[in-house]
Amino acid sequence: MDTTYKTNKYRLSLLEIVRVTSTMLTFSSERQSNFTWALERLGGLFMTSKGGPQLIVSDRDLTLMNDIATVFLECYHLLCRFNIHKNVRAKRKMLVNFVEAWDVVMEAWENVMYCEDESTITDCVKRLRHVCILWPLLYEYVNESGIISYKKFFVKAMTN
Repeated sequence: MDTTYKTNKYRLSLLEIVRVTSTMLTFSSERQSNFTWALERLGGLFMTSKGGPQLIVSDRDLTLMNDIATVFLECYHLLCRFNIHKNVRAKRKMLVNFVEAWDVVMEAWENVMYCEDESTITDCVKRLRHVCILWPLLYEYVNESGIISYKKFFVKAMTN
């Protein structure tokens, strides 16, 4: 489920929830109740014994993430590494002013994402912080925007 990047042939997001007013005008709506409704309908399509999907991969839309946890109690939920990596790569280009440093920064970030052992994730994050010492805004982006705090949804060691 990607409410941010993936679009259909009309360039609308794949999970677009539209509401209609009493005057027959439409408007886009991403309120939690709308996500809940859409997820409940989606759950009805599955014929598994658990009554829903066993795994959902989504972007980091917090409203959607909360609803997935509420509607599909026994479903595994992961964040899309592709989207996360794409976002960090875009921020890197904006915040790291030395092209020569881009590969070093991305290598440190990839070590966080693809860390294979939960006991070493802290070391990988420390290494990223050290690499980003000249570009604190990049580290703030991955740390304070909540990407690292959602590591259990995308870091290899925790999702395997």
